[in-house]
Amino acid sequence: MVRLFRSFAVTTLLSAATLATAGESAEESFIPNFAIGGSYVSWTGDSDFSNGAGSVSQYEFGFEANVPIVMRDTFRITAGIQYRNNHFDFSGAPFPLGNQSFDLHRVDVPVNIWKDFNRKWKMWIRLQPGVYSDFETMSSDDFILTSLALVSYQLNDKTKVAFGAFYSKDLGEERILPALGVIFEPNAHLSLALTFPRVELAYAPSEEWLFTGRALLSGGGWNITDPAGGAGDVDLNYKSIRVSAGAEHKLSGPWWAYVDAGVQFAQEIEIEGANYTFQQDLDPAAFVTGGVKLRF
Repeated sequence: MVRLFRSFAVTTLLSAATLATAGESAEESFIPNFAIGGSYVSWTGDSDFSNGAGSVSQYEFGFEANVPIVMRDTFRITAGIQYRNNHFDFSGAPFPLGNQSFDLHRVDVPVNIWKDFNRKWKMWIRLQPGVYSDFETMSSDDFILTSLALVSYQLNDKTKVAFGAFYSKDLGEERILPALGVIFEPNAHLSLALTFPRVELAYAPSEEWLFTGRALLSGGGWNITDPAGGAGDVDLNYKSIRVSAGAEHKLSGPWWAYVDAGVQFAQEIEIEGANYTFQQDLDPAAFVTGGVKLRF
């Protein structure tokens, strides 16, 4: 369920940003368009287990690239690839983690379709198959399919709403969830996005700078070899809430550099196996993320 919710979180917040900016010119808003590519590195400080036994440190890096397939004024198709690596290093942790380290991978192949019906109505469809695994063993549980269909409507000059449905087939189970978002832009320099489960306030004093404050659900889920030494695979799930502030600066052409820093709290590690279930809370920890984005 964590893996599903994480996918839902990412696609929903991305969809609202996409539909909000699609078809708008630079003169209409200083808030830049969403990123269609880029790379990043994220580091998180040591987090103690809440029961006092052991700790975990982690870092993450990834990249995303999309290419245009069809690019017309009111109809666009893109396809791409996303890769993300999460490294967890446990020290003195409870069974079954102990002093083990994990390199976990996520590879997604998203296909996006945008359609502008008119100035008020826009549509976005996203189909995203992926593999979430430690790549030590592979089975059908390593594969996941997510998709999203979303429509946005311009209520007035300052407010847009987005609504639709999210579908996932995860671990053999099919689920459908509603997707909702509201974006309020009181002027050309300011934007407030309420795209569950993310809140973001963005301020662009010029075309070269963007400052943000955000709170969002973070984490992921992977199908991995049993750390307890069992014969079957298990699901490792990690989740947290991130609160941060960030700054972005336009470098040259479509390239932007950014840094984001804050605190992760409500952290939780969970392992679901055939013979046991492990669940532990973690104390809050600071994090910092930096990288580059490609915007058009």
